[in-house]
Amino acid sequence: TSTILAIGSGLFLSNAQAEIESEFHVGYNSQYIFRGVDLGDDAYEYGLDFAGSCDCGLDWSAGIWGISPDNEDGNFDELDFYAAVSKTFGDLTVAVGYTAYTYNNTDDTPATDDAEVFIGFSGEISGFEAGATFYFGTDGVIQEQILLELSLGYSHEISDTVSASLGLTYGYILDEGQGGYASSDGSAYFSASLGLGVALSDEITFSPYLSYVDGQSRINGVDGETFGGAMLTFAF
Repeated sequence: TSTILAIGSGLFLSNAQAEIESEFHVGYNSQYIFRGVDLGDDAYEYGLDFAGSCDCGLDWSAGIWGISPDNEDGNFDELDFYAAVSKTFGDLTVAVGYTAYTYNNTDDTPATDDAEVFIGFSGEISGFEAGATFYFGTDGVIQEQILLELSLGYSHEISDTVSASLGLTYGYILDEGQGGYASSDGSAYFSASLGLGVALSDEITFSPYLSYVDGQSRINGVDGETFGGAMLTFAF
């Protein structure tokens, strides 16, 4: 997606329970581009996220994320649900999870809902956060699709209240699966994003960003597009 969320302050339960951190955000994107496919303009988004850990040494996260872009086929609303668990082994973190994508088209032609599972590996290399994630489609137009996504990120604190981040992402379709709707074998996309995090208070963060994306797909492929947006995050 076009944004990376920063977990804020936590809500502490009893000593027998793990710390739970939660946040809500709202945002605006001049374009909604997902994995090299242009899905519309003037996209308003929102999300609710939770994260925590357990005594077994696992970290977990779960949440919902929604967006409403305008496109040539009419408006549509997307609502996604996700859950993941992760464990750190020395300098390496391994995460597995599941995402369900649901759609509600306003032109009375509902899209097929999609779903996927993923396994990802990440760690710090010379001050950069590097990651590799495999996505396996389990339903909808991405059923049996296999996608490899590589990422590299760097963040820097400019002051006590302002930080900057740079993110690079490269995705490659290893197998288009049964759907083959948007991307075929060998399709790829690349994105570069520059963002700021401005702490307005202990609980509220303002995050503008600018992104460049280039990708290949069968429909609405992105050819060197630049777009931007911003969001407000409320930690509680």
